[in-house]
Amino acid sequence: MAHSFIQAFDSEYEAFKTYAETYPNDCTLLIDTYDTLNSGIQNAIKVFNEVLVPNGYRPKAVRLDSGDLSYLSKKIRTILDEAGFEDCKICGTNALDEYVITSILEEGAKIDLFGVGENLITAKSNPVFGGVYKLVAVEKEGKIIPKIKVSNNTIKITNPGFKKVYRFYDKNTNKALADVITINDDIIPEDEYTIFDPTSPWKKKKLTNYTVRPLQELIFDNGNLVYNSPDLKTISENAKKELDTLWNEVKRIKNPHKYYVDLSQKLWDLKNELLENK
Repeated sequence: MAHSFIQAFDSEYEAFKTYAETYPNDCTLLIDTYDTLNSGIQNAIKVFNEVLVPNGYRPKAVRLDSGDLSYLSKKIRTILDEAGFEDCKICGTNALDEYVITSILEEGAKIDLFGVGENLITAKSNPVFGGVYKLVAVEKEGKIIPKIKVSNNTIKITNPGFKKVYRFYDKNTNKALADVITINDDIIPEDEYTIFDPTSPWKKKKLTNYTVRPLQELIFDNGNLVYNSPDLKTISENAKKELDTLWNEVKRIKNPHKYYVDLSQKLWDLKNELLENK
């Protein structure tokens, strides 16, 4: 529902009534075109009672697209609950991004879902995503020959060789501890493993009581697709499951903890050998 839809009618009530009659199974009304508290929510409840409820339907949500979303949502929640529509959700929109949403939630807003548009499809803070292609190894006569790209900017120095990536999980909490990039034939021990920061190698941590799994999966083999792509629902569920393995301190928007992606000792040694012999 758009504001223009509501404005096309002689009254807000008439717009809401027409919409509810047309979409009774999925009725979400935009209530801030004129006056959210004194007009919008009042007309919405009137239409819910006159059109939806008598025909066996329930409203899906009301949407707020302007004003103080935190303040208005609390007021709207109370009004909806008192009118018997505790199941009606409140949706918030209006140029939202992760910072605004975090702030709104921290203020105790009664918003059940957010609609994010412009700040999802545009990169306001960094409009260019830098991606580069570099060669890390070649195969010659059945032998893998590692290659490295050197730069005065240490972050641009590539990690050479044919590699694998593993993720370590704490056995007790199932939280992700760190990722480790290894040479393809590296063997990860099951009982104890020491990780270190590749930019500050003196920073080390010994991992114990963990499980580990490879993160890479084979997609193509000799030009043939060998991977069964899951459906969107499964992809979504897997993404949520993986997010749950990250500590809240890592996921927070402001000043998050660093999640470590380290190099194995064997890969670290190979990288330094190539740098010394460049």
